[in-house]
Amino acid sequence: MDLEKYAKQVRQGEKGGQLDQLARSTDGEKLLSGLDKQALEKAAREGDMRSLSRLLQGVLSTPEGKRFAQQVQKAVQGGGR
Repeated sequence: MDLEKYAKQVRQGEKGGQLDQLARSTDGEKLLSGLDKQALEKAAREGDMRSLSRLLQGVLSTPEGKRFAQQVQKAVQGGGR
């Protein structure tokens, strides 16, 4: 999977603005700062789903991560924030 291509499609899609807004939110910023970006990029580039899963589970298990995941789910399903 070409993650950059997928991310571009999501950003340009119907919900792209909402998702960008969530990424720039307080919770989104905290989550991004907590991610090991180099490890995430490496795992994504190599298609290492086990490492990707471990990295994301670590972040999404936090209170901010859970809240963020719920907000993303609502945005994708059309419920807004």
